[in-house]
Amino acid sequence: MTHPTEAYGAKGWLAARPRMPIQAFAAAARSAAVRPAAIAAVLALAAALRIYGLARQSAWADEITTLFIADPANPFARFWDLVLSDTHPPLYYLFMRWWFAAFGQSDLAARTPSLIFGILAVGAAALAFRPVRFRARLALMLLIALSPGTIEYAQEARSYSFLLFLATVITGLCFRIVAAPSEGDRVLLHRIAALFAVGIIAAFTHYFGFLIALAAALTAAASLRYRPRPFLAAVIGVAALLATVIPWVFYHAHYMSYGLRMSAWIAGFSAAAMASWFVALWLGGRWALIGLTVAAAAQLSRPSFRTFARRDPTFQIALALPLLTLGAALAISWFTPVITSRNLIVILPALYLGMASLFDHGAVRWGMPFAAVALVVQLLLMVQPLPGYYGVRTKEQWRESAAFLLAQPGCQTGPIYVYGEALNYRYLVEKARPGLRLVEVQEIGTAPPLPTGSDCNVLLWAADLPRAQFDRVLSALPIRRCSLRVATFYWAFVALHDGAGATEKQECGEARVAGIER
Repeated sequence: MTHPTEAYGAKGWLAARPRMPIQAFAAAARSAAVRPAAIAAVLALAAALRIYGLARQSAWADEITTLFIADPANPFARFWDLVLSDTHPPLYYLFMRWWFAAFGQSDLAARTPSLIFGILAVGAAALAFRPVRFRARLALMLLIALSPGTIEYAQEARSYSFLLFLATVITGLCFRIVAAPSEGDRVLLHRIAALFAVGIIAAFTHYFGFLIALAAALTAAASLRYRPRPFLAAVIGVAALLATVIPWVFYHAHYMSYGLRMSAWIAGFSAAAMASWFVALWLGGRWALIGLTVAAAAQLSRPSFRTFARRDPTFQIALALPLLTLGAALAISWFTPVITSRNLIVILPALYLGMASLFDHGAVRWGMPFAAVALVVQLLLMVQPLPGYYGVRTKEQWRESAAFLLAQPGCQTGPIYVYGEALNYRYLVEKARPGLRLVEVQEIGTAPPLPTGSDCNVLLWAADLPRAQFDRVLSALPIRRCSLRVATFYWAFVALHDGAGATEKQECGEARVAGIER
């Protein structure tokens, strides 16, 4: 019996099995009808999963950051100041400023670009990896289409869906270079140029886009070390990428004050929690991780597979890109913490490529029916969290709490307390109440007294915190707690004076706090 390694040959997936002319003709006829239909079906599935519930929940804190930074009503100078104060590069915000000017700033409009790029990422997997066997490409498309993380970020007005699309293209270009080092110089030079161009776009979209682009460029250069002209071009590409991005990073670092404050939570987030969150984004949870571990262990236990994997470009990329990206991120984190699970979305295409390669090799070794069942089981384990994702509220209700505040009588000038940075709060109310004064409470127990004579019965508006923390913030405010009532939203609260309760001139006994559930 022919060994799978021999059946593949040195080029792994790129090897084609010999066929008789009639067999080849019949196979081509079947492929012409079946393959486009299969690709279209996966794209339709990906679109349905990303469209469903797109505007079910209102924008949460990070999405509101996108809304106020890219607000087209701001002069460009103000927009640029806000961009520089954030931790992310400007390209996504520039695009969204144009998008908002054209389509408005509703939650649906804000999330539509992420929806589009989320679907395009699945399509990019079909095109960027065309040299691989079709069944492996289809498996890769399914893994990206059903990935809990890619679905979630395709429904958020943040840069991560666009970043995933760019990372898929970058991974595909790297594969096309590594898998075919014997191609002509002209072809390789074109691919190197394309990798550099997409890498620049990724780098100015998100700094982890720069890390995955750099990892791909280094991997490509290493694979071309015996081809002098393409190798020199790849080295020049790496140098050009560094020379383009690094000066901008040093310039930007002088201004990102707001973003650094907002990302301070990274330092206090445990590595175990971060890893668990990433597994949830990548595979949906521990059961899918166990299934993948069992499948990988069964393959790796055979020396023949280990020999094959060392030569196969898909496994090389599936290991090299995540390890290089994570290594660079760890080095940067020595100075400032940058690793979050969502930032690591850039390595998902490479990881899914490795999973698709395991499936393809299993089909050769044990037969297509067995491999197909294993893939279906893995996909079913991955999608287990989706019903909960679609049915459970997970985003704090900023817009709902803002609408409640604006519906209160008066509240033209305030002042009122807000917990944390005032930018999100101000964005939601300033167009309707431009004179409303918001007093920040940055830390519990640090709030200054409010001036007397407020025209608003709202005392405190707080979002992006649990009820227990809100109660601590409220109890530490320098206010009289006579007959307070609290409007409760999901991770958002508005505390008001009860109109039927005590006035400021009355003596206050034990505070009475009534709740209003929303």
